[in-house]
Amino acid sequence: MTDEYNDIQSRLLTTLQAKLEAAGQNLSKLEHRDKPGRRKKLKLAFVKETLDNSIAELESWQKICEPSWFCWIKLALASPTVNTALSGLSTTDSSSGSGLKTLIAAARDFRRAFEEPTETPQSVFIGERYLDGYTTVDVPSHSTKVVTLAGRPQRLIMDVIDVVPNTSDQMKNVREFARRLRQSEHSIMGLLSCKGVVRHADNTRISYLFRVPDCYHDILGLRELLLSGRSHDSLSDRLEMAKQLAKAVYYVHLYDVVHKNIRPETILSLGKAGEGRVPSSVCLVGFQVIRMADGRTYPSSDLRWEKNLYRHPQRQGNNIEYFVMQHDIYSLGVCLLEIGLWESFVVYDGAEGAARPSPALGLAEDLAELKDPIMLKDHLVELSQSTRVRAKMGTKYSEVVETCLTCLDPDNDNFGDEKAFRDEDGIEVGARYIDKVLGVLNGISV
Repeated sequence: MTDEYNDIQSRLLTTLQAKLEAAGQNLSKLEHRDKPGRRKKLKLAFVKETLDNSIAELESWQKICEPSWFCWIKLALASPTVNTALSGLSTTDSSSGSGLKTLIAAARDFRRAFEEPTETPQSVFIGERYLDGYTTVDVPSHSTKVVTLAGRPQRLIMDVIDVVPNTSDQMKNVREFARRLRQSEHSIMGLLSCKGVVRHADNTRISYLFRVPDCYHDILGLRELLLSGRSHDSLSDRLEMAKQLAKAVYYVHLYDVVHKNIRPETILSLGKAGEGRVPSSVCLVGFQVIRMADGRTYPSSDLRWEKNLYRHPQRQGNNIEYFVMQHDIYSLGVCLLEIGLWESFVVYDGAEGAARPSPALGLAEDLAELKDPIMLKDHLVELSQSTRVRAKMGTKYSEVVETCLTCLDPDNDNFGDEKAFRDEDGIEVGARYIDKVLGVLNGISV
C-alpha cells in the first residue's frame, strides 16, 4: 500500500479497536447478576439498548471500511496469500451473518472480475432475438427502460447506447465493463449486475441489460423524484441516498471505468413494495460514454446546457479534453447539491419537454453564468456554501459538496494538483476519495 492507504487503514483499525473495547465493556455489564425483580428488568432493558447501539456502531464502521477493503483487494490482485485468505472465508457457516456472507461473496466476485479467464470466456453480447416477447417501459425523465416478460419475476434495466461509428475502443470498453459487472453486488456497490449486452439489428445501438434485485419493486429516475414534490420521510433517508450515490461512483472507478455522464437522468432510485415512501436506495446506470483505464476518450459532445450543468468546465461544449476521474467527482458534487436541497435544477415545459433552469438553481436562461463554464462552476460552489444547504444537510455535507466541485482546483487542500492524486490512466484517486468524500459522508449521522 501507499503511505496514504496505510494511514487510512491505521485510522480505521484504531477506530475499530475503540468500538470493540466499548462493546466489550457493555458486555461485561451482563456478568453481574442481580436478584430477580424490577431492578434487574430495568437493568437488562438498559443493557440491551446499549448493546443495540454498539452493534449499530460496528455496522457503521463496516460501511466506512468496505470501500478501502475492496481497494486493498484490488491492490493485492497479484498476491496468492490474499487469494488463499479469501478462499478460506466461508459463506456457508451458520455462525456468519447474511451481511458477512454477502460481503465475502462480493469480494471474491470482485477479485475474479480482474483475472484473465482460464478458459474461453462466455461472450457478453446477446442477439436482439433475446428480447422477443419482452415488454419495455420508459422510465420517466431518465435514459433507461424497464424490461419485463409475462410470467417471470425477474426484471431488467435496459441502458441503450448509441454506437460511435469507426470507433473500436467503444466496443472494447463495453465488453470489458459488462464482463466485470456480471457479478457486482448492488447492496454493497450501488451497481446492478449485468446480464449481457444486446446488439440491435440496426447496428446503430447496443444496450446493457442489468438485473433488478428481487427485493425492489418501484423503479424511479432521480430527476422524476426531484420534480415530483415528494420528499423523504426523514433526513436520514436523504443522507443515505447521498452516501449510496457517492459509493456507486467510487466502485465504478474501482472497476477501472470513468463514467462521464453522471446526472439525475442516469441515477435510478429503487423502492421496496409497500414502503409507500421516497426510497433511499439508488444505483448508477447511463453508461453511454464510459472509458476504461487503457482506453482513450472518443469524441462525444453537445452544447445542451442541461447536460453541461453537470460537466466540469474542462468538459463542457465541444471540449474533448481527456476525461479523468475528477470530472466524475465534479458531476457527483452537482448531484449531491440537488439531493441536499431536494430540488431539481432542471424543469421541463410544454409538450416537447424543453428544458429550462428551475428557481432552485438561482439562474435565468439569459444570464451569463449559465453559458460561461467558469461562472457556472463558481455559482454552484457558492450555492454549496450557502445556508440553504447547511440548514438542510449540515456543514459537513456542505463541505463534501464543495470538495467535489473544486476537486480539480489547485488550491483545494483535499485534492490539490490533478497529477498528485491520479495514476497514469487518470483512474485511481482512491485514497483521497475514500478519506475526503466517502469517509466524511459516512461519518455523518442524524
